Order: sequence, then structure tokens, then C-alpha cells
Amino acid sequence: MNLTDLLALALRNLRQAKLRTALTVMGVIVGVAAIITMVSFGLGLQNNIITQALARLEIFTTITVSGINVDALLEMNESRTPFDDEEEKQASPTPSASPSPSPSATPEPRRLLDDEAIAEIEKIPGVKYAVPQVNFSCYLRFENRTRRRNLSGAFANTERIPGFKKFLAGQGFSGDDAQEIIVTEGFAEGFTQPRRQVRRGPFAAMEKPDKSDAERAEAAQQLIGKEVILLTLKGSEVAPSSVFGIPLMNPPAEEAKTPATEFDQKFDRHVFKIVGVLPNEQRSFNPFSGTAGNLIPVEQAKRFAETNQDPMSQMGEALVGDAGYRQIAVQVVDPTKTQAVHAELKKRGFNVFPLPNLDEIKRVFLFVNGALALIGGIALLVASFGISNTMIMSIRERTREIGIMKAIGGSDAEIMKIFFFEACLIGFMGGLFGVLIGWAITSIANPIVNKYVVQSATTYIQFFSIPWFLWGSAILFAMLIALLAALYPASQAARVDPIKALRHD
Repeated sequence: MNLTDLLALALRNLRQAKLRTALTVMGVIVGVAAIITMVSFGLGLQNNIITQALARLEIFTTITVSGINVDALLEMNESRTPFDDEEEKQASPTPSASPSPSPSATPEPRRLLDDEAIAEIEKIPGVKYAVPQVNFSCYLRFENRTRRRNLSGAFANTERIPGFKKFLAGQGFSGDDAQEIIVTEGFAEGFTQPRRQVRRGPFAAMEKPDKSDAERAEAAQQLIGKEVILLTLKGSEVAPSSVFGIPLMNPPAEEAKTPATEFDQKFDRHVFKIVGVLPNEQRSFNPFSGTAGNLIPVEQAKRFAETNQDPMSQMGEALVGDAGYRQIAVQVVDPTKTQAVHAELKKRGFNVFPLPNLDEIKRVFLFVNGALALIGGIALLVASFGISNTMIMSIRERTREIGIMKAIGGSDAEIMKIFFFEACLIGFMGGLFGVLIGWAITSIANPIVNKYVVQSATTYIQFFSIPWFLWGSAILFAMLIALLAALYPASQAARVDPIKALRHD
């Protein structure tokens, strides 16, 4: 029998037992739909985290180079006193007699992060740019109210701002030394609303805006051109207690008063004009780069950072002088260059943070997707027993027919092929309809989850993702399971004795 004859015979046999075939196909449909739903959820999760979230945060193209902390400064200075040099001169032996330090005692090289270091880093092949992280905390006065806020320095060229995407209104700085400020769209609310009504923290930027895009743009445009006053402590005053620019206590009660108070007299006033407004979802470009949402030109930020240092920076500078920048964000042109740039920075003695391992993350998701597929595969395993049962029942009903085919010259292989074709058809139909039902389930689930579960999301989240390869793979897998389930029944059919079969009623 040729292929066409086998296919026609298999279809005829399945039509003769329509109800049994339909129930068997339904079992395969449920199994495939379960696999599709489970695996698509895992792929959607992987896509959201790796392809979208991590790519948007530029984690795999941004390398953070850290400066010298206080401990390193103390090690470099070796807790020296002004008398150490004289004592060493008197007590030190001749150069020839001095013992050479052991290699294990050699301290790990540390590099000071200054403008020369930035220039050196930008010359490394594969580096797009390197920008210093100049952060500080100070009082801002806006609309006759004062709040303490964190600010960061940024370049006039927005391409050199890590993670920058777009302005909601306005534009970038006119220069790196201009008295201008870029704020987030919630900047004004932080001054006009009571503290308890203003959302703070890392998740505030993820909230879904209550206004439409047009209303947000209009409100942002109203901020353009308004003045913000930076208040810096006068030289005779002591900076408020803080650690790494984060206040340890709330600002004094005088902050809410109008100007011309004793509180204001302690500060110098620096007038800045709002030139750009960022959407709230960009208030923290990259959590690993330390960039704040409110930005001023980098040269201005350097000057303010010197006069608004936290206690740790003051301690380090008092011990060994200028400690340089705390961090430098190194942007790589392409993710494939990240490992090479990271290795080169370490080779040159820079203190770099470990890179997130994308391969490890992918392996984790491979395990998760495999586990989800296994859970969904249980239903398909149950369906395979249904296929075997259908085939066995078919053999018992068609024993005489099998005997006739063998009596007129049908081989064992041809008998097995008939049952294999029947199983493949069951697997194909179940796989096809299972994929379609799984696609329908995920298509309905995505908007429902976005509407009722993740109401605070700023963008539509694709929780379930069905790539084209999953469609074909699911159908082929269903056919493979059906073939395996038909192995025993087909072998039993091939071993039927034609003489006994012809006597079978």
C-alpha cells in the first residue's frame, strides 16, 4: 500500500468510531493546550525580564566603575601620621638591605576616578561613553515651599545620560554649566501636596498615570520656564546629618514656611530654570547607575556636590584629600563588547562591579520553562493512555479485518503503519486544536491580567507569549506522543494470527 492508501484507510477507520476518536482527540487537545499555556507564560516572563526590562535598564551594556571608599582610602594612606615619614627615614635600613615585599602582601590596585580616568576609559575599544555619577542632596524651593531632594549631574548631550529615552516636555540643557534643571512630571506635586499623599520609593515610578498622555504633556509644559531655587548651606553652617546623600531625619519644620525666615537666612540661593520634564517612568533611569530623577548640568553638580558632601565623603577627604568620583557609568556600544570592556577595566586597575551573567539567567528560565512544560505534559501523558486504549479497542473490533489483510498478502509492517497513521492523525488533530485553544486562552488572559491584576502598570505587559516555533513544536510533540502510545497496540496488531483472526466473529 502506498502513502495515499494508508492515509485513506486510517481516516476511514477513525470515522467508523467517531465518538471514541473525538474523546481521544479531546484528551490530546487538553494536554497540548495546557503545555501551550504553561510554556507561553514562562516565555512571556522571560521576554518581560530579559528582552524588555533588562534591555530598557541597559544592564547588559552598562558597566559601573566604583570609586575609592573610605576603607580603601585608609588602606592607601596606611593610617599614616605626619611623624611617620621622619621615623621611617631614621629607622629604615639601606635599600640593599630592605626586604622585598611578598607578592601576597601586594595590595590590589585601586584607581582614583577623576577626569583623567574618564578620558582613559573612553579610549578603550567598545566604550560608547563614560560619565561620572555626581549626586548630592540639598533643599529645593519651588512655589514657596521647600523640600529636600536628591539631584544628579547630567550632560547637555542627552545621548550621554544613561538610560535616557525622551522628554515629556521641554529639552535638554543649553550647556554643561547652565543654571537649568530637568525635573520629573511629579516634581510639582511633591511640593504642593502633603507628604503623606505623595508616593515615594522605587515603585512610585511604575504607577500607571491617572491622566491621559495629552493631559500629562500639558501639565508638564506648564512647568517649563518656572524657577527652582537651590538652597546651599553657607560656609559657617554645618550640613544636616546624612549618609551617602540620604537624610537621616526629616527636614526641619521651617521648610514649609515662606521666604525671609531664619531658616532661609542659613542658605545661599541659586536660581535655576526648568527646561525639561521627564515622565515618571524615567525618574530612575538605571538603578545600578545611581542616577536621580532631578538633573542639573554636570559642572554645576560638581560644585554643589563639593559643598554638600555627606559625612563619609568629608571623612575621606579629611584623611587623604580628594577621593574623586564615587562612580562612573560606562556605556558599551554593544552587549557583545561588554565582557571585553569589563576585563580591560579590571586589567587597568579599576574597581568594577561584577557583570550580570545573561547565560545564567537564560539557564534559569530554561529550567522554569521545562518545569512548566512538564506540568502541562502530565495532561498529555494522560491523553497518551487514551490513545493506547483507543488503539487496543480498535484491534479487538477489527481482528477479522486484520486477518483478511494478512491473508491477501499484507505484511506486519503495513499493518503497523495503518495504526501508526491513525495515531498520527489523532496527535495532529489534537495538537492543532490544542494550539488554537491555548492561543485563545492566552489572548484572553493577557488583557484580563493587565486590566484587573496589574492595574498600576505604565505599559501593556505581555504575560503570555507564543512564538511561532512553539506552535509547530507542540503539534509535532503531540504526534510523537501519539506514536509512542501506538507502539504496543501496533505491535499487537502485527502479531495477529491470520487463521485465528478469520475465525474471529
